Amino acid sequence: MDARLKNLDYAFNPGSIAFVGASESLNKWGFLILNNILTGGYEGRVYPVNPGRETVLGLPAYPSIRDIPGDIHLAIFSVPPQQVFGALEDCLTRGVKAGVVVTAGFKEVGEDGAELEVELLRKCREAGMVLIGPNCQGVSCPPNKLYSWMPILFHPPAGKISFVSQSGNVLNMLIEQVVACGFGASKAISSGNEADLKTEDYISYLCEDPDSDVIVSYMEGVRDGRILLERASAVSRKKPIVMLKGGRTRSGISAAKSHTGAMAVSERLFEAAARQAGIIMVGSIEEAGIIASSFINRPLPQGRRVGIITGGGGLGVLAADFCTEEGLEVPSLSPSTLSELAHLMPDWWVPGNPVDLVAGLDFNIIKPTIELLMKSGEVDSIMFLWIGSRKKEEAVDTSRGGRDISGLWDMLEKRFYDYARELYQLMQELQVPLYISTSLDINQVAVDEDSGNRQPMIYPSVEAACRAISAMASYGGYRRAHDGEKV
Repeated sequence: MDARLKNLDYAFNPGSIAFVGASESLNKWGFLILNNILTGGYEGRVYPVNPGRETVLGLPAYPSIRDIPGDIHLAIFSVPPQQVFGALEDCLTRGVKAGVVVTAGFKEVGEDGAELEVELLRKCREAGMVLIGPNCQGVSCPPNKLYSWMPILFHPPAGKISFVSQSGNVLNMLIEQVVACGFGASKAISSGNEADLKTEDYISYLCEDPDSDVIVSYMEGVRDGRILLERASAVSRKKPIVMLKGGRTRSGISAAKSHTGAMAVSERLFEAAARQAGIIMVGSIEEAGIIASSFINRPLPQGRRVGIITGGGGLGVLAADFCTEEGLEVPSLSPSTLSELAHLMPDWWVPGNPVDLVAGLDFNIIKPTIELLMKSGEVDSIMFLWIGSRKKEEAVDTSRGGRDISGLWDMLEKRFYDYARELYQLMQELQVPLYISTSLDINQVAVDEDSGNRQPMIYPSVEAACRAISAMASYGGYRRAHDGEKV
């Protein structure tokens, strides 16, 4: 790793923060970001810098960085562009190692802004400081309870997925999708204009980070595709990179230029090269969150053969179609495996893959069925699909007879989730990946210190589960193809 990248340690685990542009005005970034730091649980020292105030949000304020009495690990700038330069001079004398420039008004606004950005980079390099931004939302490190970013009171839980995004809003939405899947974030970077560090620098840093198991990236443009793909190829041999690319159309390219000053590239060429580098390309924010979450606490498939177990035949047919469309194989099962399955099924069972449980509601046969397929060696992953209508929220009319049995749904949902935990334990024992999808209204349990990312993930649809299997199978193939190569 480049020695300069090690300075990012000060951005994610700072013992102290100087906040230039600290404010108590609710509509200013200098308030929103500082308030997030203070309310998020950060335990280090915070030094607000505002020459016009004696205190900010209950903390002593300082006229400049020069006047701060203690060491400064991280400087955050939320002042107009010209004022950033004076504060950077102070950083040079104080030996600050990392800076986040939230301020906009640089390359994204045109030639004059681009000249300012060149000068900004020169000053940062002169100070020996790594620069995040400018024109960015900030950074976050939930394991350290550091939320030095803009979204109001957004404090996602700690987890094993890290993010780098040129857009702050997209960054938030990507994290929200991961949280909706029941997981959390390790590190999050809003990279903005990327005047100093580029996406490839951040993924190289995250590759060496023991708290990051998966890297999610949102990009709007590429400055040096060769360097990006070389770095990504090396990182992909250790950790998966899930990438969403903006600027895929003429309108998107134009919007990207005005947003972060990003440069366009040929979309087809980039996607083809990215896949060769092991990058997992996705088409939406939701897909990025689901695919990234799929890698947490789940072994990689050893191939593309899928065993489908379903509580309804029609769903199995659709799943087989979706798998085929995703380039997966739904293999025929051997006579010996079908014979063993027949001992678990009712007499009217029709042998095959998908394995149709014949609308059975018996939890007692599901686990043995999954275990049998996992041990057969005939499939590389298992997709378990459980049908069930969603809970009726409004009151049930029993005035003409009948009974309100809606309370059974609460019991069934809890039973299903507890059962999914048992199935996940089986997956870990046999190391065959399992993908569970249901139409029941299952609320994902957010990651916490006790769960340690071990909770089961329930897929919102059959299509989502199929895409996850395909993405993981492709990545597993990339890893096996490069196994033993020097990274």
